[in-house]
Amino acid sequence: MNVNQFYKDGYDEWQMPPHLTAMVWGQLLCENWIDHPVYKGVPDWSINKGGDAQENHKRYERRDEQEINEKSLQLIPETYRVVIDELFNEGYYSEWFQNTCGYNHKLKFIDVWNGSDDLGWHWDGVEDHDIGFLIYFTEEQTWKEEWKSYLQIGERDWPGWLPDESIDVKHTAYPMNGKIILLNNMNPRFVHSVAKLTNNDVNRYTMNVGISLWN
Repeated sequence: MNVNQFYKDGYDEWQMPPHLTAMVWGQLLCENWIDHPVYKGVPDWSINKGGDAQENHKRYERRDEQEINEKSLQLIPETYRVVIDELFNEGYYSEWFQNTCGYNHKLKFIDVWNGSDDLGWHWDGVEDHDIGFLIYFTEEQTWKEEWKSYLQIGERDWPGWLPDESIDVKHTAYPMNGKIILLNNMNPRFVHSVAKLTNNDVNRYTMNVGISLWN
């Protein structure tokens, strides 16, 4: 893992091992996808169904987030849990988080969706996790910039409602198959934003995972 980048710029980027990518694709293709008012679709077990629930989620109230997260772990297919457990125990991550830092860890939530909506600069601290994985899956061999749907990672002074002009953009990540972005959610200076997918003929699946750390 690029430790310096994770702590200086708020993220790390890696490629999911092929056998884990294949496991996720097997599950994605088995899902019963349902319509969603914002995304192209979500699995029928998703905690993110839109409507009032979506609006409540945007308020980012800690207790509400904890309840949503707990519910997600009761609903997710076991394949996703197995994949994330194996991924976090890969030497790429475990050498730092477990062997060097001695962290214990706990999975807090997993969610999956297809597509993306405009989501302004924000910090996920109230979602009750220390590190967050955003893992992308798509059939496209190349991603055209005009499709947007990119993730931007930046840094700004706290409090988080300062103007967007104050943000120092560190990285722009376009979705590619098996791309992993690990976000440093321990530092409230690190924020991120998402651009809306402009081409609904392509798929941009996202696995969103939160993990808490302590020692």
